[in-house]
Amino acid sequence: MLPSSSSSSLDGDLFAVMADAAPVMIWMADADARRTFFNKPWLDFTGRPFADQVGSGWNEAVHPLDRAACMDAYLTAFHDRRSFEIEYRLRRVDGVFRWVIDRGAPRTGADGVFAGYIGACVDVTALKQSEARLRESESQLRRLAARFESAQESERASVARELHDELGQSLTALKLELARTVPDLLKQGIDPGAIDRLQSMIGIIDTAQETVRRLATSLRPPALDHLGLAAAIELEAAALARRTGIRCRVVGNRRVAKLDPVQTTAVFRIVQEALTNVVRHANASAITISINGTAASTSVKIRDNGRGMNADQMADPTAIGLLGMRERAELIGATLSITSNPGKGTIVSVVASAGAGDEPQRT
Repeated sequence: MLPSSSSSSLDGDLFAVMADAAPVMIWMADADARRTFFNKPWLDFTGRPFADQVGSGWNEAVHPLDRAACMDAYLTAFHDRRSFEIEYRLRRVDGVFRWVIDRGAPRTGADGVFAGYIGACVDVTALKQSEARLRESESQLRRLAARFESAQESERASVARELHDELGQSLTALKLELARTVPDLLKQGIDPGAIDRLQSMIGIIDTAQETVRRLATSLRPPALDHLGLAAAIELEAAALARRTGIRCRVVGNRRVAKLDPVQTTAVFRIVQEALTNVVRHANASAITISINGTAASTSVKIRDNGRGMNADQMADPTAIGLLGMRERAELIGATLSITSNPGKGTIVSVVASAGAGDEPQRT
C-alpha cells in the first residue's frame, strides 16, 4: 500500500518510500499534466494536505506574480513532451515565499507510451540571496572604482595644469631672461666661453619645456577639454606615428554624440590603452582608427595588422590592459568588443551611448 503522500495510481510502495527519503521535493504528473504524487518533503514544505494539491491545486502555492509564467512553461513543456526547468517562488508552510528550481522530465510506461512527467524541486533561496549580495558587492566596487577613476582624472588634470601653467611659464620666463642677458654680456666683452654656456643653458631650458609639455599632455591632453574627443584621438594618433614610426590614420565621419565628461575621458583612455597595447605587443606596422557618431552614440574602432591574439590570451586574467579597457567601458555603460586571431591583427571597438535626442557635434 502506498503512503498517503502518493496517489493510488502508482505501482508499488518502493518508489514512494525512496521518494519520501529523498532530500528534494519530488512530484509526478499524468499524461494530462495533472499532478498525482508529491513526496513527503514537498508536503512538509508547503504544509498542505495531498488532497489540496493533487491535479492543479499545487499551483495555488506559487507566488501570484510567478503563477502565469510558471504554468505556461509547465504546460508548454508537456505539450512538446520535453524536459523543462522553471524558477519560481513557492509558499512555504510558514507563509514565506521561497525561490525554487523545478525540473521535470517526460516518462513512459512499460509499453513505451507517454505516461506523464516526473520532477523535482530544490529550494535555491539561499543561493539567490548570495548572488544578490555578490551583485551588490560588485556594484559597490564599481561605484568605488568610478569615484577613484574620477578623482584620478581630476588629479591628473590638476597636475597637468600646474606643470603647464606654473613650471612651463617659469621656464619660459627664465629662457627670456637669459636670452636678454646674452647681448648685454657680449657688449661687456665677457669671455665667449661663458656666452656659449649661457646659450647651452637656453637649449637645456628648451628641452625641459618640451619634457614639461609632453608630461602635461600625457597626464591630461588639453585637446580633450578644448577641442573634443575626435580631435584628441587624432592628435594621439599623430603623436604615436611620430614616436614609433607605425602608420596610424583616422577615418570615419569624426562625429561624436554629446557624451558627458566622464564618458569622453573613458573612451579616450580606452583608445590610449588600445594603442599602447599595439605598440607593446602587436608588432604592427599600421593602425586604422575609425570614429563614427550619431545623435545617440559614438563608435570608435581601433584595427591593427599585428600578430593578433588567441582566445587564451584575450581571456588572460593578468592582461591588465584588456581588463582595464573592459572595466572603463563597463563604468560608463559602453559596449566593448575585442576580436583577434593569430596573424590577423586585432580590432578593439567601443560604443558609448548618449542621452536620447542629443545632437551630434563635429569636433
